[in-house]
Amino acid sequence: MDTDRVIFSTQWIAVRESSKGFQYLERNGKDSVAVFLLRKSGENPGQYDVLIRHQHLCIDNQEVNGRLKLFPCPITGALDEGESSEAAAIREVSEETGYRVQVLPLGKYIVGTQVNEVCYLYYTDVTGRVPDEAQEDGTYLESIGRNEWHPFNYLEKCEYSACQIGLFKLRKILFQES
Repeated sequence: MDTDRVIFSTQWIAVRESSKGFQYLERNGKDSVAVFLLRKSGENPGQYDVLIRHQHLCIDNQEVNGRLKLFPCPITGALDEGESSEAAAIREVSEETGYRVQVLPLGKYIVGTQVNEVCYLYYTDVTGRVPDEAQEDGTYLESIGRNEWHPFNYLEKCEYSACQIGLFKLRKILFQES
C-alpha cells in the first residue's frame, strides 16, 4: 500500500496527497470530541439547558468591540496521541468547564471530505453539580472562550455541525422522539 505524500506540514497540521492525487488536511491529534453538558431546568422533567462554549473560529477573525468574535459550540477538543475518545471527552470537559464527569456516547461523524477527522460525540448530565475551577490549556484562544447555559433548543441556532447532529441525537434520548 502506498503512503500518502506530505505536501506541507507544521507542528499542528499536514496537507497530504494520496497516490490517486486526492489532497486532504490532517491535523495532529487528528480526531476530536464534542461533549454536550446538560442540566435539568424548571419543574418539567423534560426541560434541559445545554452548556455552550463560545470560542474563536479559525476561519472568522472578525472583531466585535476590539475582541475576536466568538462562535457557539459544545465543549470540543482534539484527542492526544494514544488517548481514547472517552478519555479526551472527560479531559476536555474538566479543562474547559471544571466539571468532573463520566460521559455517555452519542455517536460520531466524519468532519468533512477534505479532512480525515472523525468527531466523537458525548453527553453528560451535570444537574445539581458544582464545577471546580476550569484549568484550560494555557492558550490565548482558550482563555478568551466563555461558557454560558442556554435552553436546549438554542442548539437549533448553532451552525456548528456537531450542534446540529447532537440536537437530533439528544432529542431522541431525552424526549424519546423517533
